[in-house]
Amino acid sequence: MQIEDLLKISSEIRDSIRTYITETEDYGEVILQRAQDVTRRIDMFAEKALEQSLRSRNLCARIISEELGDHIYPEGGDPEFTLIFDPIDGSTNAILGIPFFCTSIAYSPKVDHITFDAIQASVVATISGKTYYAVKGGNAFVDGKKLPREVKGKTKLVFSIYTYGAGTIPAGLIRFQSEARNVVVRVLGSIAMEICLVAEGVTDAAIDVRGLINGYDIAGAALILNEAGGIITDLNGKELVSDAGTAHNMSLIATLEPEIRDKIRDIVV
Repeated sequence: MQIEDLLKISSEIRDSIRTYITETEDYGEVILQRAQDVTRRIDMFAEKALEQSLRSRNLCARIISEELGDHIYPEGGDPEFTLIFDPIDGSTNAILGIPFFCTSIAYSPKVDHITFDAIQASVVATISGKTYYAVKGGNAFVDGKKLPREVKGKTKLVFSIYTYGAGTIPAGLIRFQSEARNVVVRVLGSIAMEICLVAEGVTDAAIDVRGLINGYDIAGAALILNEAGGIITDLNGKELVSDAGTAHNMSLIATLEPEIRDKIRDIVV
């Protein structure tokens, strides 16, 4: 699959979601309660939109997704590749009408043992219209413009720091948040989009200490950040090397600049 195909599929899914929200009153209704999250009507609609895009192209894929898990579509087929799919990243924003959520797709030509390093292309399509994408070894882009981009007028560092729901919060991070005077903190509700903002150079770091991140949440955004010159690590500074589809309960630091990464690691460890 070429990046152009992945971009078209992502665009089709986004267009379908926009129409669904416009035409459906109960799109936010919870239809399944899970251990750490819920499935809403809009999530399942997005899953079906991906299936429709594959069906229209006569493609068979292994799909690892948040809602339907690890499966082959069409069922019983011989998959040609793997897609790691988060149908709606930022679903709480979606049901509240906050326009900060996205669809994330990561592609690998392999069908077994899909590590983060095996991902060859990805797209994060925001509901607002911006599209982030990358091909391994071929840089990262947003709407055709290479990442990172120059951001003018920025006078302070901007971090996303996720702590809500954490069993414990590193003491150093609590002190940092109470004492920092030249850092703006934004928690926007879509970790994939926030990693893309780091890749873009808009924000300087995304930090999540909750131990709640799954591989499908970040598989697409991770490649985009890597191709922009940044990196995602765990809180100890170790790069992501696990199976991207089965990774669960992760914490992370996402940055472009090594100096900022080292500073954050010292704060959270």
